[in-house]
Amino acid sequence: MHSASAFYVTPAALSRAFMITSLTIAANARAHHIGDVAVSTSGGIIATNAFTESGNIAERVFGATFGDTGVARFTSNPGFDAIPGTFNTGSRVGFTPLAGLRRFTGTSVEPVSTERLQIKFLTLMSVIGIDPAPGFDLAVQSNGGWHRHFNFTLFAEGGKLPSSGLYVAEFELYANDGVTLPSLPFWVVYNDARSAAELAEAVAWVKANLVDDAPACPADFDRDGEVGAPDLSVILGAWGTADADLDGDGLTGAADLSAVLASWGACP
Repeated sequence: MHSASAFYVTPAALSRAFMITSLTIAANARAHHIGDVAVSTSGGIIATNAFTESGNIAERVFGATFGDTGVARFTSNPGFDAIPGTFNTGSRVGFTPLAGLRRFTGTSVEPVSTERLQIKFLTLMSVIGIDPAPGFDLAVQSNGGWHRHFNFTLFAEGGKLPSSGLYVAEFELYANDGVTLPSLPFWVVYNDARSAAELAEAVAWVKANLVDDAPACPADFDRDGEVGAPDLSVILGAWGTADADLDGDGLTGAADLSAVLASWGACP
C-alpha cells in the first residue's frame, strides 16, 4: 500500500503543469487562423491557399501587419500550415525569395532603398533587400504536416526607415523530396504603420498587376520554361484525378496527355 505522501504534488509542479497546458492550448488556438497560408499539394505541385470561415480557397497574395504582436516592425505572420500527410516525412520544405523587396507607392511598386526584410527561424536567416537572397528550409513534421511561423522584421541598412510604408515580397515554396514541384510565385504585402484600408488596397493592386493566373504554357507544370519529362510525370502521376486537368473536363486523361505531347519543347 502506498503512503499518501507518495502521491503528493508540490505547488511548484502544479504551477509548471498549468503553464505547460496553458501554452499548449494557446499554441493550438492560434495554429490555424484567417490570414495564415494554407499549404497543400495538387498534382504533385505545392499550392498556396487562404484560410477562410467557409474553408480554404486558392490564393497567391497575403497581407501581414508589423506590430500585430506588440513589437514594432515585427510580425510572425502569416504562418504556413500544411495538414498531416501533405509532405513526405523526412523531407524539408522551404521558401525562395524571387525578387527584391519593393515598396508600394499607391499606383505601382518600386525597389526599396535602405529598407530590408529579415526572415528568421531560430539560427536560420535570410535578408531581402534591393535584390533577392537565398531562403532556407525546415523539416517536415513526423506526421507529414508542416506548420511554421517565421519571424519577419523590417529594418534599415545604412540609413533610417521611412515613418510608414507598404512592402511587397515575392516568394516560392519548395520541397526537397525530389518529387514535389515548387509552388507558383506568391506575394506577401507587409503593412508598416498604414491603415487596414491601405493594406487592402495594396493587396488588391498586387493581385491585379503582379499575379499571372493564366500562364502562356499551361502544360509546363514545373515552370522551367519548357514542356518535358517532368511535366509528363505530373500527368501520369495525376491520371484519373483532377489534379493535372488541362482540357477542363474534370479528369486527367488522354486529352491532357496529348496536350503535353503537343506542347513538347520550349514554351513560346
